[in-house]
Amino acid sequence: MKTLYIHSDYLEFTVKKSTPVAEQIADEQKEGRFEELLIAFISVEKQDEEDPEAVVQKAVEDIEDVAKKVKSRRLALYPYAHLSSSLGSPSTAIRILKDMESVLAQKDYEVHRVPFGWYKAFKISCKGHPLSELSREIRIEGKKVESEDIDPAALLKKISKSRLSKEKLKENDHRIIGQRLDLFSFYDVAPGMVFWHPKGLVVRNALMELSRMEHRRAGYHEIKTPQVMSDILWKVSGHWAHYKDNIFLTKYDDRQFAVKPMNCPGGILVFNSRERSYRELPLRMLEFGEVHRVELSGVLSGLFRVIQFTQDDAHIYCTEEQMKAEIAGVIDLVDRFYQIFGFEYRMELSTKPEKAMGDPALWEKAESTLKKVLNDRGVDYELNEGDGAFYGPKIDFKIRDSLGREWQTATIQLDFQMPERFQIRYVGEDGREHAPIMLHRTVYGSLERFMGILLEHLNGNLPTWLAPVQVRVISFRPNNADAATKVRDRLFELGYRVELDLSNGTVEGKIRDAELQKIPYILVIGDKEEQSNTVAVRRHGEKAPQYGVPFDDFVGRLDEETDILRGR
Repeated sequence: MKTLYIHSDYLEFTVKKSTPVAEQIADEQKEGRFEELLIAFISVEKQDEEDPEAVVQKAVEDIEDVAKKVKSRRLALYPYAHLSSSLGSPSTAIRILKDMESVLAQKDYEVHRVPFGWYKAFKISCKGHPLSELSREIRIEGKKVESEDIDPAALLKKISKSRLSKEKLKENDHRIIGQRLDLFSFYDVAPGMVFWHPKGLVVRNALMELSRMEHRRAGYHEIKTPQVMSDILWKVSGHWAHYKDNIFLTKYDDRQFAVKPMNCPGGILVFNSRERSYRELPLRMLEFGEVHRVELSGVLSGLFRVIQFTQDDAHIYCTEEQMKAEIAGVIDLVDRFYQIFGFEYRMELSTKPEKAMGDPALWEKAESTLKKVLNDRGVDYELNEGDGAFYGPKIDFKIRDSLGREWQTATIQLDFQMPERFQIRYVGEDGREHAPIMLHRTVYGSLERFMGILLEHLNGNLPTWLAPVQVRVISFRPNNADAATKVRDRLFELGYRVELDLSNGTVEGKIRDAELQKIPYILVIGDKEEQSNTVAVRRHGEKAPQYGVPFDDFVGRLDEETDILRGR
């Protein structure tokens, strides 16, 4: 547990909005004002779950110690997640806070507990004396266990797979589809991080392969930057001031490092690795960057809200004369992607937020540039006042899925600020150094999130080029096993993702299993097919099979449905 104590003239708070982990409260608990009190901002951590009773006892003793020093009998317990990057579960946190309230009340303290799991606006007046601000860490020291005393079997029992409450989920929920198709899983040893199964990784890699192909055509160069870098980078970029509480931090060699929450600073270092000329611009750099961001455990939701995710992040460095054409080029690229997947979309222009950095004149120029690009294309867009990134305005793309839901995916952000903060320069035609304009952009956005959207949009019925298994070959009778195996081997040699079912079950049972796995094509090989060198083809979702299809004709059909990854 981590605590921050403030001896206060008053605390005033108002509940604004609930989160998925919010506790039920009455209307009178949604606001409050307490005067002359000691406020304890409390962050319950993972380690507290091992012995909550001991944590409560020690935390109460700690509060009493501080309360005695500041001579206060009035207390407020305020849940505060940002004090920790390793939060305990919401249920444990609520239990500990309630128990602390009860114990302190029994000791004749006037205790006020601020609601857990709600977004709140609050005001505090700090006393300002030497003891008015104190931070403490409460740790229950357990028995030190030597390596030879470790019981692996006992530890393994603590590893649990995230369980789905299917009665609360719809049939097309991507978590159910992912489980049925054996695509991915989640475990509590890595909350908010995906364990990709072989079939799921096939889909993920196919999405990345398509992206690489389209970006290569559009003139992008792919880069890769480290996962862990010094906190200096995010202090220079400005992310530290805006996102510090969402960054995983670690120490190495007495220096503080961050598990990267964004890709831009690393990409900038690649640009700055040598002197750049105006002849290299526009320079487009793509990175499938894995990022980590601290999230409350209660808001994690399958692939939609995760801690570790992959962004198809790209940064474009260009001159002021080139930026309109580059923005238009990104819009064209996004449009091409969404046509492939059959998504309709609309665009929003998000302008300068309240907490923005940089020269207001540059903000005005950036916003007018984005408006002109959109107006010149004659597209409809909505204005989203004050929702831009802290370093620049942006165009957001909202896709609509088959269920009528909207999702924010692609984005284009125009940035005049970071080039100055990182002192990015190129040598112009005049022989002098100039700062480039920087565009931040994604197409998928979060690859994990996009895949979840796609699974629900298609109800798991992925197109042939994207399906983890494209063809399953089935033997009609045991004596057709050799012929079925040869068909499977020929397809495998041609590069298709193919499975073979030679089990002793009925043909109907084998077909039903393949249908449940949503495999695009089922080939049945019987005596007639073996003798005529043909295949019986059953398309997923269609009841009537096609008999007597020549093998080469079927391969031609597969070629047509998978040529999206062959350069079209």
